[in-house]
Order: sequence, then structure tokens, then C-alpha cells
Amino acid sequence: MKLKSKNQHRRSLFEYLKLLLWPLIFTLVISIIVWGNYHYNSGELLKINVSWEIDRDYLVNKETLEKQIKSLTNKPYQLDLHGIKDELERHPWVQEAQVKRLFWDAIQISIITHPIAAHWENVACNKSLEKENCQGYITTQGSLIKPENLYYRQNDHASENLVVLKSGHKPESYDSLLEDYQAYQLILSDLKILTLTRSNIDQLTLEPNITVVLGYNKQQQRLKDFMKIYHKLRQEIPLKKLNKATYDMRYPKGFTLKY
Repeated sequence: MKLKSKNQHRRSLFEYLKLLLWPLIFTLVISIIVWGNYHYNSGELLKINVSWEIDRDYLVNKETLEKQIKSLTNKPYQLDLHGIKDELERHPWVQEAQVKRLFWDAIQISIITHPIAAHWENVACNKSLEKENCQGYITTQGSLIKPENLYYRQNDHASENLVVLKSGHKPESYDSLLEDYQAYQLILSDLKILTLTRSNIDQLTLEPNITVVLGYNKQQQRLKDFMKIYHKLRQEIPLKKLNKATYDMRYPKGFTLKY
């Protein structure tokens, strides 16, 4: 009987402590919740962690792209990966955007930029080339990116080694200028075009400092004639003179050479 009384006493003591602990635990939980709400930053919790891979970040920077998709990356539970991809590919420099979810609050974005075929200048501009419609870049797919969308500058990355296409016409004529440049370069083979200038006539500057005047018609035939003449003259005149000369191919039965 004494043992039973002792067990009952222990059980009563445990129940008494239990009654005291539950309010303490409840109070502690409420305190943690209140503290958490006070210090809670919903923006941080809902913020998506984006890791970027940009093949040429001198064409388009991460900060610009982050602003572009900001409204699409603040709802991790409703994240539209296709919407983010479509929005990024609206940027003129972005050829393709690949968007992959890593975790519920983390995505990886890989940016492939448009390859550039040429630097375009409007020679009709008489002031700074920063003016609208005075310069741009032509992609290999034939798209012209003009100053309002321009992050890249010609001297930012010398390894591009871009040909300069100069035109005195409206920007809409850039596509035919690119086509003619490609046709001219094919004829010239190893002689690299540095500049193609088109005003009333076509004129080429070739490496290292050769000028070839083609005129306003029969340009491809005249360029073929130049190649024959140039290779023949190399046997007779030092390259030092030939490679800084001006060849005017506009004459029906000949040409002029000035050096």
C-alpha cells in the first residue's frame, strides 16, 4: 500500500509539472512567432536566386536583364520559366535564353547573344556617332541593332575584328550593304575588307591600307578585275607601294593607280 501511494504521489507531481510546462511552451512558441513576424522580410523570402551565364557580357549586362525580368521573379511558387525565357529573348542582343529551375527558389539562366557580322555607320551624320540612326551593329542573321538598344561599343572588344559598313542612306538599306560586303569578300578571298563605304559609289578599304573605288554599277566585275591587276602588279611593284595605293576601277578599259 505504501508503494502504491508513493507512485500516485509521483504521478501527481508529474501531472502538476506538466500543467506548468504547457503554458511555458505555448508562451515560448508565441514569442518566437511574434519575433519572427517582427523581423520577417517577405521580399527576401520570396526573392528568387538567379545564377547567370552570359556568353558575351560586353554585349548585354546582367543588371539590364535582371531589371527586365524583375516582375516575373517575385513569385517562386508561380514561377513561369517560359515567360522569363520569352521576355529575355525580347532583348535585341539576346538570340536565345535557356531557363532552368535548380530549386524552388533558384533558377539558372544561360544567355546566347547574337553573333555580330559588322559595325554599321551612317556617314550622312555630321556629328557624334552616338546620335540616333548614326550607328549600329548588324548581326549574322541580318538584324540591325541601333543606338537606343546599344550597350556594345566598337572598341570595347577588339577581338571581334569587325568590318565597318558605312552608308549615306537610311538604316533600312543596311541589309543590301551586308549582302554586297559578303559577295565582295568572297571575291577578294584572303584580302580582308576593313571598310565598305557606300554613298553615291562603293569604295573598299582592304588590309593593310588598300583603297579600291568600284563606282555605282558593275562592282563585282570591277572587283574581279582588280584582283587580276593586283596579282599581276605584285610581280612588278614592291608590296610596300601596292598596299597603300588607291585603285580606281571605274574606267571602261582600264584603271588608275595612285600611291
